[in-house]
Order: sequence, then structure tokens, then C-alpha cells
Amino acid sequence: MRGNLFGTDGIRSAAGAYPLDTPSLLKLGAAISSLSPASGTGPRVLLARDTRESGPAIEAQLARGLGRGGAQVFSAGILPTPGLAFLVRELGFDFGIMISASHNPFGDNGIKVFDRRGEKISARLENRISDGVRRMRQAPKASLRPLPSVPTDAYGDFLVQNGGGLAGSGLRLAVDCANGASYRTAPLLFRRLALDAAVGHAKPDGRNINSGCGSTFPPALQRLVAAKGAGLGLALDGDADRVIFADERGRILEGDHALFLIARHLRRTEPRFNRVVVGTVMSNLGLERALNRLGIDFRRAPVGDKHVHRLMKRCGAILGGEPSGHVILRHRQTTGDGLLTALSFMQALKFFGCDAASVFDQLPLFPQETLNISVRRRKDLKSWKALQEASSRFCGKHGRNARLLVRYSGTEPLIRVMIEARDAETIRTHMPIFQSLLENEIGE
Repeated sequence: MRGNLFGTDGIRSAAGAYPLDTPSLLKLGAAISSLSPASGTGPRVLLARDTRESGPAIEAQLARGLGRGGAQVFSAGILPTPGLAFLVRELGFDFGIMISASHNPFGDNGIKVFDRRGEKISARLENRISDGVRRMRQAPKASLRPLPSVPTDAYGDFLVQNGGGLAGSGLRLAVDCANGASYRTAPLLFRRLALDAAVGHAKPDGRNINSGCGSTFPPALQRLVAAKGAGLGLALDGDADRVIFADERGRILEGDHALFLIARHLRRTEPRFNRVVVGTVMSNLGLERALNRLGIDFRRAPVGDKHVHRLMKRCGAILGGEPSGHVILRHRQTTGDGLLTALSFMQALKFFGCDAASVFDQLPLFPQETLNISVRRRKDLKSWKALQEASSRFCGKHGRNARLLVRYSGTEPLIRVMIEARDAETIRTHMPIFQSLLENEIGE
């Protein structure tokens, strides 16, 4: 067993495989339940899941392990990840556990753990849980009891409160729910807000989550926008903690566009906005420079919304996110929330009297390409002399007009190479150099 079960965004693997096999889930539940609150009693834990067919079985095994350890376990059923985070802090739970593999295909699943504040648990708690699982020689024996359910209406009410004033805008929406956790929440929200929304990919069957749809498959959103004659399209991922947009011409606007527009809006309307936006090492240089021209500081965290959130707290920022569409509005939510981001994006469009096409045109992004290379082993990047020399040559030649990032995936046996430059020719010239270097040394 490796030391820490948690990767970039929780625990993730093929459903039924380690650490999502039955013995490991029982141990995991027991390890989490051992993190007793100050009262000394077993923790109150709220479970939720997306629409994968493996979700109910994983929930049942986790609940068995949690109950064996003395936890009081409740279920919110199918719910977006940010809905779970919201309910945990609003209803006074000690932990929330989301069963989801986010944007991955249906055969995968995962576990995200939230603390009582509705925030992703700290690295210290991740290590404690992982150590607890590792120390258990045998899975605890536990019977399954029916889980009391928790109503989720409060999350819908929260979203409606944040969408005030959007009704009657005349904007026709096209909404791709990825056949995921938002398949009920999103249509109900837009009905309650009296918005004209054509909803697609909202018929989950346990296996079609993220399948040819959702935020990681933009062509589906583009087709939906064209078919419905929509002025704005939005696509969520499987657990609805991220969102991307499309303008009426089908051009895709991702997390960087959302940060740009929402930052401009907060700068004009929100006293708590301290003119700091947090992105990641993957955020586009075009975004950084556009924000700097507006007098807004831009800071970079490692990949992963938990890292974005932690840096936001340290520097007092209320806005941060990733190009993938994870956007955190820290004065409203404690984690990425695709539906809240969509509402904030639309509020900003209304405030400036513009459409998504104008936002796309106002933010010129640098060409950027990411190459994923399967690896047979991991070599320390900092001590890899040939890689360091090639990186130094690249940065010395291109300076502030280009960026290079080489990193291992936190969830897959991959190494990722990202090159960003003012001109695409720089990428075409240099990507093969790094591809050859990495594949020859550690590629499969």
C-alpha cells in the first residue's frame, strides 16, 4: 500500500479495485470514524454520490465501516459535490463524503472527504486516514443498517438566492448535465429562476455519466447550443463542481474566461474583493496579464481546487479557480460549484450588458498545448539533469512570453507536458523535444 491514498482530488480508482474494494472501503470508513469530534462521541457523517452504477455499493460499504467505528451516518443520495459541502456546514455534520470520480468515465469512482466547514480535508487528515487504513490488518466486520436520509432542499434554496434578478433576461440557455449528479438539481434551479433553459444529457442510467457529454466533451455542448438556438451554453461535469461555457457561435469559454469576467464584476460590486485572484500553474498567461492590466494581482497554486482554496485563504482572495472550470467563490462557497459559477457568470453578463461572445473576444489567451505521456516509472524531476537543462534553455530563450510545465498526474500513471507561448510555432518546435526526452527515459 502506498503511503497516502489521496491524490490531486481525493481517492480515485476503478470501481471494485483497490482502494475501492470492499475490505479497503470498510477500513476507510472505520479510519474516518476514528477522527472523533471534540465531544468524544462518534462523528456525524453525511454521504452523497453521483449517478455511477457503483455508487450505491460503495456507499453501503463505507457506511458499514463508519458505523462499525461509531459514526452516525446519513445519506443525501444523488447530489452535486458542492451541495454536499454546503449541507455539511449548514447542518452541522463533522464530515461529508462524496462518492464520485468527477469527470472520469463510469467505470471509475472515487471519494472526496470534507470537514465540518465544508472544505476538503487537510493533508494532515489525509495522512491520518491513510495511516489508519494501513494499520488495520483485517477489515472490520460490520452489518449494514438503513441510512437515514437528509433533505437537500437547502442547497437548491441557496442557489436560487444567488440567482436573483436573472429572471426575465430573455437569455436562452443550453445546459449539459453530463448525465451526472446535477441531472435533477440543474433543471429544477432554472425552472425556479424562470429562466429559458433547454436541458440535455440529464437521463443517467448508471453508465452514461460523462459519456460523450459534459464539461470534458465540448462538442456535445456546441451541438446543443446550435440545436436550441441558445445565446449561452453551459456544461457541467459528473459531480457538478466545474462548468464550461459556450457562446452563441459555439466557441468554448473555460475557467480562465469565467475568472476574468467574474473578477471584473467583483471589482465593481463586491467590497470584500481584495483584487487578488488565485489560479494554478496551468492558468493561461493571457488571463494573468489581462487581470494585471485591471490592477488585479494573480497568484498560482498547484493543480487541484483544494490547493487553490488553501492559497485563497492564505492571501484573503475570494475568487480562484482552474482552467478546467473549477471556480471557487469563497465568500459564497467552500469548494468549486458549477451551478453557482454559472449563476455568477450570468449575473456578470447582465451587469455589463454583454454576451459570452464579447467575453471570449476580450480575453486573448496564449496558445497552450498539454501532452500526456504514459510512464512505466517515476523519476525525480528536480534531479533529472537532462530535463532541467532542456527546461533552462527553453525558459532562457523565450522568457516571459512562454511557459513550460512538466508534472506527474496525481490520479493516473502519466506525466504531463504543458507549453504555452505567444505564438503557436514555439509550441510546435519544442513539444517534440520534451516528448522524446521523456518517452525515451520513462515512457511505457
